[in-house]
Amino acid sequence: MTPSTIAEDRLLSEKDWRSLLREINRGQVIPVVGPGLVTVDLDDGTSIPLHRYLAPKLADALGLQSPDRFNGYNDVAREFLFNGGDRRELYTELRLILDDLDVAPSQALCQLASITDFNLFFAGTPDPLLVRAVARSRPGFSPDRGVIRFHPAGNHTMSHQASVSGNEKSPCDLPVPIRGPLVYHILGDYDTYPDFAVWEEDYMEFICGLIENRDTLENLFTKVRDRNLLLLGAPSDDWIVRFFLRAARGERLSDRQKRQKPDYLADHSGQLGEPMIYFFDKAIRATRIIDGSPAEFVSELARRWHELYGTAVDGDSFLKRQPDEMPRDSVFISYSRDDLATAVQIGQTLAAAGIPVWLDKQRLQPGKNYEQNLERAIKDSAFFLSLISKATESDASRYVHQERAWAAQKHSPGWVFYIPLIIDDIPDPAIKLEPPSFEKIHRERLTPQSLPQFVNLIRDYMEQYRESGRPRG
Repeated sequence: MTPSTIAEDRLLSEKDWRSLLREINRGQVIPVVGPGLVTVDLDDGTSIPLHRYLAPKLADALGLQSPDRFNGYNDVAREFLFNGGDRRELYTELRLILDDLDVAPSQALCQLASITDFNLFFAGTPDPLLVRAVARSRPGFSPDRGVIRFHPAGNHTMSHQASVSGNEKSPCDLPVPIRGPLVYHILGDYDTYPDFAVWEEDYMEFICGLIENRDTLENLFTKVRDRNLLLLGAPSDDWIVRFFLRAARGERLSDRQKRQKPDYLADHSGQLGEPMIYFFDKAIRATRIIDGSPAEFVSELARRWHELYGTAVDGDSFLKRQPDEMPRDSVFISYSRDDLATAVQIGQTLAAAGIPVWLDKQRLQPGKNYEQNLERAIKDSAFFLSLISKATESDASRYVHQERAWAAQKHSPGWVFYIPLIIDDIPDPAIKLEPPSFEKIHRERLTPQSLPQFVNLIRDYMEQYRESGRPRG
């Protein structure tokens, strides 16, 4: 079956696809990754949800008989606890198993993470696979910076990004603005030991905890209330989905019809069950059920998004979203017209990591007088990223050299502002058109392998700039 047949017949109509993709591009959709999407590839070419894959290992660690009969964490927890097992032992053993988890994130998780219009992901499972997928698909993402973990008792853990976000009510509230991809473990993860969601009582405690902490998680609930939620792979107990949506929305789910802002739930109808399907499709009609494999849906979603909004060879899609005037304190990217495709790729990669960037696109419209505004933009920028190539060094009359001259006027020795980046195989001795004040500055040479490290470097500079001013060189 071709992707177009799958999309039209089983997932969404063409009209619905266009609507969903448009809302994603506008930043109006938050994906919620449930257990049905977090899968492990088996040797026979099939895949299985991680919680089913690990259930026999957990049952064996807890000393339960016939461990292969268990279909998930919930089944293991029920039998173990109902037979008098110690709850902490359950979480201890599962944490040890997850600590040793040597499993790559699935293709579907990586495809989801590659949609750069998503800058916030809700993780609904305690494992690290979504975080690994984002780290693999978004250069510069680091779990130390981009992960927040909710704890129902208020003992939240946070990443560096959250710690510097200025949240006064709760360190686990969302930062404003969100800079770069952020994974929010809404039901805890194995690092919030001994409390993370494994079975139905845990889900209830976390959902109640969200409600009880509503006043201290103002940014989180504002974001959720004003966005569409895209639930991908639901838990088997349908009340969990209903209670989660009710807690997130802060209103009766039937009232969502009036707002004309539907949520989406992608999973097999057999997994969801008739009561949930009837509740959403017939009684409430505010949550759209997409019947089918969540992984298949994500694959089609990513394919369509990349066709419409992904990196284009000529850079049109990225440049169209660049404002005419540079937002203050952005990274100014100076490039030759011949290097536009590379400049766009670097700009998109930095932007996807939460680094504000700006490329001048008016130079693509000859005849406009913009020199005064361009000089002001350079001097108002946080950093000046100079892309050096055979094209820039072939002709001293190219406009990049005027930009470099303006940057030289702002440059102060000993402080980081001017960042030269060699983007092709031009030998270093051939670079002779840099302003004399930049001769002693180290030039980075970009390769596909070095791009993530370069993104981390720029993000470190930007964080220092935001916290204490321009970093020392």
